[in-house]
Amino acid sequence: MRNPGIHSDLPFFIDSFSSIVSNLPFPSYILDLEGTIVLSNDAAIRLTGYPQATEFKRNFISQLDDEEIDQAINHLKRVLSGEKVQFNISIRHKNGFSIPVQILSIPIEICGAVQGILDFMFDQTEKTGPGASLSPLPQWTKILNENNICMWSVDAGTGRTLQISSACQTIFGHPQREFFKNACLWEEILYSSDKEEALQQLRLIENGQPAKLEYRVRTQHGGFKWVSDYITPVHDENKHLVRYDRVIMDINHQKKTEEELSYLAFHDSLTGLPNRRKLDMELQKALIEATEKNHFVGILFIDIDRFKDINDSLGHKMGDKFIQVMASRLKENLRPDDIISRQGGDEFVVLLKNLPNSLVLDEMAAKISQVIAVPIKLVDHEYRLSVSIGTSIFPNHGMDADVLMMKADHAMYLAKENKTGIQQYQTGMSKSLSRKMLLEQYLHRAIEHNELYLEYQPIMDAGSNGIIGLEALLRWKHPILGNISPGEFIQIAEESDIILKLSNWVLFTVCGQRRRWMDQGLAPFYISINVPAQQIHQDQFIETIKQALREYKLSAEFLKIEITERTAMTNVEKTLKTMRELQEFGVDIILDDFGIGYSSISYLVQYPFNTIKIDKSFIQDLHHNPTQKSVCRSLVAMGKNLGMNVVAEGVEEPEQYHFLCSIGCDKMQGYYFSRPISTDLVESFTNHLYTVR
Repeated sequence: MRNPGIHSDLPFFIDSFSSIVSNLPFPSYILDLEGTIVLSNDAAIRLTGYPQATEFKRNFISQLDDEEIDQAINHLKRVLSGEKVQFNISIRHKNGFSIPVQILSIPIEICGAVQGILDFMFDQTEKTGPGASLSPLPQWTKILNENNICMWSVDAGTGRTLQISSACQTIFGHPQREFFKNACLWEEILYSSDKEEALQQLRLIENGQPAKLEYRVRTQHGGFKWVSDYITPVHDENKHLVRYDRVIMDINHQKKTEEELSYLAFHDSLTGLPNRRKLDMELQKALIEATEKNHFVGILFIDIDRFKDINDSLGHKMGDKFIQVMASRLKENLRPDDIISRQGGDEFVVLLKNLPNSLVLDEMAAKISQVIAVPIKLVDHEYRLSVSIGTSIFPNHGMDADVLMMKADHAMYLAKENKTGIQQYQTGMSKSLSRKMLLEQYLHRAIEHNELYLEYQPIMDAGSNGIIGLEALLRWKHPILGNISPGEFIQIAEESDIILKLSNWVLFTVCGQRRRWMDQGLAPFYISINVPAQQIHQDQFIETIKQALREYKLSAEFLKIEITERTAMTNVEKTLKTMRELQEFGVDIILDDFGIGYSSISYLVQYPFNTIKIDKSFIQDLHHNPTQKSVCRSLVAMGKNLGMNVVAEGVEEPEQYHFLCSIGCDKMQGYYFSRPISTDLVESFTNHLYTVR
């Protein structure tokens, strides 16, 4: 592999950059033209178990299995021809076992000729186990793969360049000779805003510790780019600082990506306005500042009146246009320091900072109402909008951000209910709002505000003492009102279109969670979800189920649908058609609360149920009421005779458990086994086999 006739300056290169390679945080080698490892760092020693190459020189090929050698030689030849190469290979540890690694090989060019190879290695062992898809590749891999690397040695006293690699031109836009000629070139191209901090950090490195800097440099086209500068101070035998060894990489693409992600995390994609997360941060800062300066802070909670009618009649695209026009008008009519945020849907919040008094709040609310009332012209038509605005002010209405937001929210609801347009919060106002109305309004935003979560109650097999499934149960924790009972909010949701939104959220959340548990290797249990009549009667319901399963690459056997007898008896023809299509696709149907609707028992044979759940009301008084035992025995027998699985709900006591076992009901669910548990607890529960108590 040697390139004949070229005098090797590799020892000088190694001497110049050994401190850089030694201090890199990932395994690194330098190979000569024969493929011999002439330098390795501590990270490489930890990975391979071999000592420093200076103490035990060996050829890189010697640590490969026979079947890997030809591939490695071909890769090394490409590098020696001047190409940067990335490849996957297995290297043998000193103790004999194989380590899968990803290697990035970069040619070392000195005086225009390749005289060695610089290897960076990344251990791939931890990325081959369960959950590998969730583990991102190391940040260094991305940087090294996508960018050139400039290696640079600088005299600590004069700033004169001692050695610099050719990649400097790609990164800085200046060739090597300019760095040799001009010791101040680096300072000259530093971006003015970053110069002071970069120079200050460089001075701090004199204490002997390596450091990583990130700063911008000016490009030849008048712009700037971000670079990463890994600097190692080098001292002589008298511990005097003699030079800086540096590894510089172009991280401009990475920085732009980070900026874009940061923007998306704090801004609404439709309007470009700050989102709720960004508003929360700004509100917290405004309250601290107002406390220090003895100022007021105002909140305006704005909701477009009858916006649902606009979406229903003109379509969501036109609805988005209205939202964008409204956002633009609000932004144009605020003071420079004020913040306008879109909370989601048709709701906006305006944060007014540093107010001298509460009158400014009322004036701004009136101004916004007038601005929005100006007709909007879209597609040759004029449309008129109105808004309901609720206001609250710090410190009069509260000292806490959540309290101020809640009170402005309450005032807005009252303005909407009373059709007053604008309403400032007043003490006791919340009591005039019905709890049902408040919960309905809050439910609309519960998903966007991440207030909903799921708990799972295990369904057990008494014969094997193991888990066969989980029932997903929807929970809601409001930041102010706390935990809301499902019995309360589900009923409110069922009386409006919100139930469809909640049900779809449950479906996709369950499928995503089951996929994650499958990737973790958990037992093959199913998850059942409760489906309301409004959802099962939708024309797109079947396709929505299929979409959720496809999205998470989930087999239909892992999802089951629970419907009540009341749902089964509603729109019978439509329900039957949907159930049969679901079963053809492989999704089983469970009849929930079986036994309550006695009139439906005669129809049971018409429906393709695989499982029935005996309602907990039949289980609760088994040991006190002989009649209950007879009814329960009959229900179990009926289900068994129809070839169905039978699950008893609400099993809480040993007597209930033993009686159900005695009548052949071996599938059970209830507090006797487990209360509904969080996602985190499911894994430990499913790995535990229960013994009969």
